[in-house]
Order: sequence, then C-alpha cells, then structure tokens
Amino acid sequence: MTSTEILANAVATMALLFVMALAVRQDLIEHRISNLLTFGALAAALVLHSLAQSFDGFLYALAGAGVGLACLLPLYLGKGMGAGDVKLMAAAGAFLGPLNAFVASLWALAFGAVLAIVVVLWRVVEMRSAIAGAGTGTEPSGDFRAAVSRAGKERFPYAVAIAFGVIATMWMQGMLKSLFQSTT
Repeated sequence: MTSTEILANAVATMALLFVMALAVRQDLIEHRISNLLTFGALAAALVLHSLAQSFDGFLYALAGAGVGLACLLPLYLGKGMGAGDVKLMAAAGAFLGPLNAFVASLWALAFGAVLAIVVVLWRVVEMRSAIAGAGTGTEPSGDFRAAVSRAGKERFPYAVAIAFGVIATMWMQGMLKSLFQSTT
C-alpha cells in the first residue's frame, strides 16, 4: 500500500468516526440527524474515494452508499426508523464500501435490538418506581406491556446503534489500524 493510500485511508477513517460522533450527539440532543451532516458525509466519502482510487473509488463509495441505504430503507418504509438514520447508514456505507456497509448494517440492527430491550426494561423500572412511590397498591403486572407501548411511541436515537455497528465493523476489518500506520 502506498503512502498516499495509507493517508487516504486514515483521513477517511477519521472522517467517518467524526461523522458518527456528530450524528450520535445530534440524535441524542435533537432527536434527528440533519441532511447537512448526512449529505456532507456522503459527498466527503465520494470525494475521498475518488481521490484515492479515481473512478473505481467513486463507484466503490457509491455502491457502499447504495447497500447502506437498501439495508435500512425497509425499516423506514415500515415506520420503524427515521429517514435520517437511513441516510446516515448510506453515508457510512459510502466510506465503508458495499460489503462492509452490509456488515455494519447487520451490526447496527443487532445493537439497535439490544438498545431497544434496554429502553423497554428501563421503562419497566421507571413505572414500577412510580407505582411504588405513589403507594396506590396497584399490581404492576401490566408494566411490561405499558413500557413496550410507551417505548414504541418514543423517538429512538438509532444513530447510537449505527455508530456501534460502524465502529464494530471498522475494528473487525482492521480499518482503525490506519490511524496508527506511518506514511513513511
């Protein structure tokens, strides 16, 4: 691998990590992911890959974006996810390429399921505490159903799951090592 390719990989890795951090922050605070961030990230990935590998790099990034988009689009269409999450996965896919975009999407779905379970369990604990604090003597048997119903109506910060999926994929594929390689 040439020093230019090593540098390009390191820049792309840092850019993707930065985008993921911004998306998580934005999703946690604003409950949305802006088009400026997602489309800017997509454009950056297309440019970086094009600079590193010319037209082949552009096609690689474009294919990755398509795979990222295709993996999460059905969840958006089923109203199980916001459009910003789908666009974020497409942008991440442009950085990762098609195969890694698919892997990152699978990881994101797995992490999302775990986070959803944690949210539901947290709501059960909250409801039980509220019932105990109110001293109503009400039996908390319906807590789990009520917590699931309440959690289903809330906005879920899925950027967290996407970021975990992307970082897990980058770590498994050795992409994070590019940050520590020398260009000389």
